[in-house]
Amino acid sequence: MFEEPYRWMEAVSTRHNYVQEKLKMGQPVLAVPYNEGLLIFGFAPQPGKIYEIYDRIALGGVGHPADVEKLRMNLLDMAHLEGFNRSAQDVTSTRLLQFGIAPALKQNFEEIQRAPYIIRLLLVELTEQGKPNFFRMNYDGHWETFKNGTAIAGDEKVMDWLQREIQQQPFESYTLDQALQKAAKLWDESRKIKSKESEDEKDNELPETLKEAFDQWYLEGAVLTEKSMSKANLSCQLNLYHIIFHYLFLQQREDISNYPSLASHLCENHVSYTQLTMPP
Repeated sequence: MFEEPYRWMEAVSTRHNYVQEKLKMGQPVLAVPYNEGLLIFGFAPQPGKIYEIYDRIALGGVGHPADVEKLRMNLLDMAHLEGFNRSAQDVTSTRLLQFGIAPALKQNFEEIQRAPYIIRLLLVELTEQGKPNFFRMNYDGHWETFKNGTAIAGDEKVMDWLQREIQQQPFESYTLDQALQKAAKLWDESRKIKSKESEDEKDNELPETLKEAFDQWYLEGAVLTEKSMSKANLSCQLNLYHIIFHYLFLQQREDISNYPSLASHLCENHVSYTQLTMPP
């Protein structure tokens, strides 16, 4: 009987090691503020990394797709139930985390007879006052709040490096174009950090640069802004940024300062991004 607590602690430690090993190859998701709202984006081999939870709340996930989808549905159900029983103003990320998903994750992780969730989640919210909030949740139910942006990744060293770099940048003063450009560069640099620290475990199938990521993977993102904007317009703008970045990196150029007006004009006139001919 007296040995049981020690066995439980050993089992929990083993679960930590197991989940961290499974998450190791998870690709980063970054969320940063900009002067009119916030941006969340990431690359993935297949779509399914960024989701809408409620009107002002978005979710990014790293881990097993089935676990991410299950928790996404739980958050979606909680948000809409809260909005129905109370009001839309009462649906906040803090309530969803503190009274909903965090206790469930903690209970699941500590019940050693059940399989743990293989996930890390990033929740972002734009308040009614236009203030961005950033939350990061771990697989064991522990969650943190950030004011100036955050990131999640499978590798904890990469995640910590991205967090330090994000805190050092004045993203809140950037335009959307500048924020996307800088965040994309941080994503690119994080790939180099990862390959440098794990050369013996290098997977040749994974893209090592931003250009290779555009060639092989999908870019997913969402923009939460103070300005009123339809979902179709949001989709158009993000896809345009994708095309612009792809074109510039293929041409070995890094400055997109000449293209924001083009993107805005085409979005306002609902031009399909698939029909774009990029300027020379």
